[in-house]
Parts: sequence; C-alpha cells; structure tokens
Amino acid sequence: MNACKLVGLLLLLLWGHTTLYAQQVRTVRGRVQTVEAGSNEKRALPSASIVILAKSDSAFIKGITSDKNGRFVLNYQPQKKKKYLLKVSFMGMQSVYRALEDSVLVNIGTVVLKDDDIQISEVTITGKLQEVVMEGDTTVINAAAFKTREGAYLEDLVKRVPGLVYNKKDNSLTYNGQPISEINVNGEAFFSGDKKTALENLPADLISKLKVYDKKSKEEEFTGISSGEKKYVLDLQTKDELNKTWLTNATVGYGNNQKKDLEGQVNYFSKDGENLSFIGRSTNRYQNSTYKDNINNSVGMNMTHKFGKKFSLTGSMNYNLNRNGNISSMYQEQYLTAGNQYSASTNEGNSKSRSFNSNIMGSWEVDKRTRIHFNGGFSFSPNRNESNSQNASFDAPPNVNHESLFDDFESISQDIKVNRSENRSRSEGQSNRYNWMMGIMRRLNEKGTTLGLNIQSSDSWGDNESFSLSKTTYFRLKDKQGNDSLLYRNQHLKSPQKNNSWRVGINFTQPIGKKMHIRAAYNWNTHYERDNRDTYELSSLAKSDVFGELPPDYETGYVDSLSNRSHSRTNGHDLNVGFNYSDDTWMVNASLGITPQRRTIERKMGKLYADTTVHTIDFQPMIWLAWKKKEARITFNYDGRTRQPSLSDLMPLTDNSNPLYITRGNPDLKQMFAHSMRISFQHSKKGISANLGGQLEQNSVTQVMIYDAQTGGRETYPVNINGNWNVYGSANWWKRLGHFSLRLDMNGNHSNSVSMINEDRSLEPVKSTTRDTGLNCEANVSYQPAWGGIDFSTSWNYQYSLNSVNDNNTYTRYYNFRLEGYVDLPLGIQLRTDGAYTFRNGTNIRKGEDDEILWNASATWRFLKKKEAELSAHWVDILGKRKSYNRMATSDGFYEYRTQEIKGYFIVTFKYNFRLMM
Repeated sequence: MNACKLVGLLLLLLWGHTTLYAQQVRTVRGRVQTVEAGSNEKRALPSASIVILAKSDSAFIKGITSDKNGRFVLNYQPQKKKKYLLKVSFMGMQSVYRALEDSVLVNIGTVVLKDDDIQISEVTITGKLQEVVMEGDTTVINAAAFKTREGAYLEDLVKRVPGLVYNKKDNSLTYNGQPISEINVNGEAFFSGDKKTALENLPADLISKLKVYDKKSKEEEFTGISSGEKKYVLDLQTKDELNKTWLTNATVGYGNNQKKDLEGQVNYFSKDGENLSFIGRSTNRYQNSTYKDNINNSVGMNMTHKFGKKFSLTGSMNYNLNRNGNISSMYQEQYLTAGNQYSASTNEGNSKSRSFNSNIMGSWEVDKRTRIHFNGGFSFSPNRNESNSQNASFDAPPNVNHESLFDDFESISQDIKVNRSENRSRSEGQSNRYNWMMGIMRRLNEKGTTLGLNIQSSDSWGDNESFSLSKTTYFRLKDKQGNDSLLYRNQHLKSPQKNNSWRVGINFTQPIGKKMHIRAAYNWNTHYERDNRDTYELSSLAKSDVFGELPPDYETGYVDSLSNRSHSRTNGHDLNVGFNYSDDTWMVNASLGITPQRRTIERKMGKLYADTTVHTIDFQPMIWLAWKKKEARITFNYDGRTRQPSLSDLMPLTDNSNPLYITRGNPDLKQMFAHSMRISFQHSKKGISANLGGQLEQNSVTQVMIYDAQTGGRETYPVNINGNWNVYGSANWWKRLGHFSLRLDMNGNHSNSVSMINEDRSLEPVKSTTRDTGLNCEANVSYQPAWGGIDFSTSWNYQYSLNSVNDNNTYTRYYNFRLEGYVDLPLGIQLRTDGAYTFRNGTNIRKGEDDEILWNASATWRFLKKKEAELSAHWVDILGKRKSYNRMATSDGFYEYRTQEIKGYFIVTFKYNFRLMM
C-alpha cells in the first residue's frame, strides 16, 4: 500500500503543472520559389531546407523541407528573451535569411532563391560542397548529386557517397569511420533498423537526401542533456513526389546444391515518418555448410503510425524458422608446466530453432511539458539440437591431420594417448520472455527542471530436456583385467529455469545557468532466478539400441549426486549523481553511480547443501569530454565499473556431472574493478579519424585448472588475479578525387591475459600469462564512374602470441588481395565479378592450407518500361577453393577451427518491382 501511495504521489507531482502552464507555439509559414534559367519565370522549389536558428549563436532549433508546391509550415517552441532567424537554402543556390518577429503566427510570403553564381563559375571547386553540407550536427547528402543507373538500389547509391562504407560480409555500415547503428526512413526506423534489407531492396530513386546524425534517446530529446553515448543513424528522406507510395517486390531464385532464395516485400512510406512493411523470406543462399537441410524462413511486419502530432506507435512482429547443420573440427594445445597437452575433436551437429518476437513502442506528448513513453515485448523460442562428436587427448603432438584424426586413430602411438571420448546428444526445449516499460517525464518550469518516473519489468521461463550417450576410454588407467578403463554413461537431464526482475526509478534534472545541468537518479531493483537440474542414469534401464526415449521406469535412475537445485535473489538500490556542461566548443558529462545490493543464494547439489547471503556495494564512475571546432572533434571517455563474482562461483560445491571437466566454487572471491579509457579524433572534412584506448582489470576472476595426467581430465575453480589488460589503437583516412576514392585503415592491439594451472594438487598453482599482439593494415582504391565501378583492396594481418609456460609462441600472417568490378551496359545489362586471394603462413600451417582463391561472378538484366523486372545469374566460388579456417590463442592454450563448406554453387534469380502511387 505504501508503494502505491508513493507512486500515486509521484504521478500527482508530474501532472500537477500541466494545467498551470501552456507556452504558446510559434508558427512560420511561406513559400519557396526559384527562377528558371534563361528566363524570368518563377517555379515552385520542392525539398528546400527551412531551418530556425538562434540569432545569438546560429544554433540549430528546428527544420523542415518544402513540399512539392514549395510551401512549408514550421512550428517551434521559443524561449524567453531569445531572437530567431529563418534560413531558407537549397544546394547550389544562395541562402536567404529572415529575422522572425515575436508573433504567434509569421507569414514570410514568397522567398525566391537564385543560383549561386560563384559556385557555377567555379564548379570544379564547389562541386563537393553541393554534394554534402552540414546543418548543425547533421550531415546532409544530396542524393541527386550521385548518379545511379535506372532501377538501382540504395546500396549502389551508398557506394558513391564519400565516407559511406557498406561491408556485405558482416552487414556493417560506417560513415567516416563511425558505425551506423540503424537506417531510418523520414525520421523513423525502417524495419527495426535492418540495414541489409534497406540497402539491398529500397530503390535509389526513392531518395532525395541522406542524413547522418546522432539519434537522441527519449530522455536526451526531452532534457536536452547528452549521455555521451553516440548512436549514429542514416536517415533517408524520400522525394515529395513519392509521398505515400507503396513499393512491392518479389524474388524467386534456384540453383545447384539445393540452393534457393524466395522473398516478397511490401513497403509503404510517408513524409511524416509513417511506414508499414511486410517481408517474407525463405532462403539458404548464404548458409554454406554441407548440411542438406539448411534453411532460414522468416515472416515479419513493422509499422509506425502517428495519431495526430502528439501520439505515435511503432510495432513489429517476426517469426523465424532456422535449420542449420555443420561438420567441424578443432585442435588445441593446452599450456602445461610439465609439457603441453594436445587434443583434437570432431563434431557433426544440426539444429532446428523457431522464434516469435513482437514489440510495441509508443510516445505521447501530453502537452509541451509532459511526455509519456512506453514499450513492451513478448517472445518464445522452441529449439532442438542433435550432435555426434569425438575428442581425444595426447601428451605429445599426434602428427595427424585433425580433420581425419579419428579415421587414423589406430596409427597413432599408444604411448602418447591419454583418453578418447565418443558422445551423442539430443536436446529439446523452449524459452519464453515478456517485458514492459513505462516512463513519464515532466518539465517543471521554464528553466528546464525535469522530473521523471520509470517502471519496468521482465519475466522469462523455459524448460530443456536432453539425452546424452557417452563412452570414455582412459588409456592410462586399467581395469581389473588389465584393459583400458572405460566409462559408459546414458543420461537424461531436465533443466527448468525461471527469471523475474522489477525496476522502479526516479530521475531529476536541474539547469544551472544556460550551459550546465545537474542530475540525480534513484532506482530500486530486484531479480529472482531459479535454475534446477534433474539427472537420470539410463544405462541399466534402456536398451542398447535405443537412444532418445525414456523407459517407463526412468525415474528409478535418478542420480542425486549429478542433480542440483539453485535459487537466488538480488535486491539493490542504484544511486547516480552527475553533471553536464555544454557550449559551442566543449561538452562535459560526468557521473558517479553507487549500487548497494543484498544477494542470497541457496544451492543443493547431491546431498550437499549450501546457502549464503552477501552484502556488496558496486561503483560506476564515468566521465566523457568532447571538444568540437568546425569539422574537427576530439572526445575522451573513462568508464569504471566494479563487478561482483557470480553467486554460483561463490558456492563451495563440486559439480562432477562431466568427469573430464569438474568445477567447484570459491567463497573467498572478491569484487573486480574494470577500467576502460578511450580518446578519439575525427575531422569529417579531411576524412581522418583515430582512436586510442585500453582496459585494465583489478581482481579479475580466472579459473585455476588442475590437470590429471592419468585421465586427461580437468578440475577448475575460480580465484582473483591481477594482470589482465589490453591496449588498442586505430587510424582511418579517406580522400575523394573526382570519381576516385582512397581509404587507408590501420589498427593494432596488445593484450596480457592471465590464468592459473596446476598439475599436482600438493603444489601451488602456476601463473600462465599469454601476451597477444595483433596488427592490421588495409588500403582501398575505388573508381566509380557513371558506367560502373572498380574496387581494389589489399590488407596485411599479423597475430603473435607468447605464453610464459615453456615459452610457447605462435604466429600467423595473412596477406589479402581483392578486386571487384562491375559495368553497366546498354539494354539494362550489368556484369559483375570479384576475386580474392589470401596467403597465410605461420605456426603449424601446412602446404595446401597456406592460400585460398575465391572468384565470384554475376550477370543482371533489368528490363520492362521502368526496369521493374530483374533477371540475375550468380556463380559463387567458381574455382571451388573456399576454405574455412580460424585460429586463436588464449591465456591457457592455442586453438584451430575448421568447418566443412560447400565449395561453390550457381543460382538464378528473378525479381519484380512494383510501385503504386496513392
């Protein structure tokens, strides 16, 4: 009841000022025209930029573009004793400024923009300025300045824009080195920000402008205070004549190796940000493992709808069905003081997963001082997995290709064998989750004092059942008859889980003068977790030829020592105070968070029972500095965070459910303190960016490993240790010369990773330190004329690691060369090809593994009146030389991974686009 009264009182305070104050909004209206070249005839100028500026410092207040008739209506909220200017501009034309009167309604009449004679007479100097301009902190790119072929997609346009880089391998998009987190259309997220769908499906001729800016959160927009976190978006502004347009397309593709690609889309866009999208897809085109049933099916819907100017809703629903399988192998060198241990494994597995996700988000501007926002979501994800695996350990290198090691296992010397395990598993389960959040923000006075209330909750639950069948041979242990010792296990596990959390918070912001704000926040949170496991031994109950089925009396096989019960709860209070300073040059954001918590856990493992209650205090200091002058920007940020050891690590219980990997806890663990620092520099005009940073951990939690030389098994327990740190740096340079673009990227990192090992329980653990160094350089030259494009890139990558145990060291060098080109021919034909050559050398790289050649080619024919139809043929990995190979070093060992993949395939697709104007 007290909690209800407190919430009611807070709501009353937030709403108390609503009826006491209503600031008048000012409206500016008018019309923009231009003069036809060679005559005095005037015509309407659509898509002209209309911007409100503060007269004192030209700070950006609000902006809009003129409609297809050149008209505009712009509303803005004035502040007392401030004067404002109206700026009307269009690329390649002289801007016009008008002083705004202190009236509720201002009609400036007709504004006529004239060609900028200086830019026309010196086109080679000013052409770039007409392509990209800055409006406050927003970069505006004129799409019309970058010609693309008829029927081209957004991806083709992006390739021609200076500074924009789209990487199709990982679907990442950057602008001048800054990552773009999502793509918006007319200010609203397109299909939850899906970059790949937008870039490869939206028509280029739909776009009038591309805007790059830092998208503020709801709290940042309302309070005007930046959190220091940057979320850059690419906002596509559609052409006025395409307002309220339905875009549809359908794709059908089939190829060899059972490849198929089916897709259908319906998209609707409106200038005010409303959108509606439906996407259905069934494809295995990009799944390259040899598993024949690979497929990804998905159906999704996304919408944004505005109810007037004050209330908007955004929602999405997605269903996915994914079947995936692969055959993989791994090789490992385990660092040990008496000599390294070597192991290899193979796995053939497949999975089937389904998921349904739905989300809804709303924003309601109750009045000029009060805003409510909320969101909620629900998801469920059933899944099924099967695998067959083998692994073996040796105390000397087996000198056999680990991809075929188990076929040649008998040829390996018996003297170096430690163990061999054959495993089969099957699991099936489902996870469910729902969450909701509501926030209310209220501006209490004209100075900008704000008060906010946030409530959020989430609940997740699920169940998983699995079967596992294993046979482990210990070559160093003998049974009573003197043969190698064998361990058989046929087990069934049930693992139900449940999590629940609540969080209620209040935040307060107070301006101090015009440039500084202080803020304070308090949050109460609670989190409950239940994680159980029931284990049943079926060896004596199930038939030897039956797997994955429960016998009628399976419950009699319950194994108490391999089962557990775990319940935990955390109650905490988050206190955070900070300040923000901002002017035309400097921005400072600093805060300190303190989180006292009460953590309890109860765990029963077999006949052992333990419970503990821990009282902790966590700290989170943060400072963010930014200096900006014209196109140059320097930022520095420091984040510190303490972290408590997990409750399961604190429990002094032993889990021996896997005889080759036994774990236990340590009740003496201390909290960890992590420090992170970064300084960065960007100069957008010169195309330069650079970063330098690092992390340092105090009292890191690492695992002590006790190795059993007879069985090859490992027992681990956590301890605190110092010495984990890393530093990194990067630099990027971009330059455009006419149709040529040049880009250089360099980055490097060095890390120090520490773990503990022990091969004799009577001795103290030995510290194992691995120092890892990585260097990478890449150069790219791009030529994008009107008839096509050519891209050439080359890179060099170097990885080196040195371990303190027995001075183990490994290195790998990669040399990469890539050439990509396409040409647009008459009759809508485009030919495209790309080739890549990779050469590598280093530790344990054998002949035949040291190079790779990939060559792809495609041909596309766009036809019909407006090139609505598209017929394509794609040949991937023409030479059949693709290789899946990866290696890495950690504090305790060196690893190599391989996956069997399709060597090449051919696919033919047909795509049809349809556009309906409303």
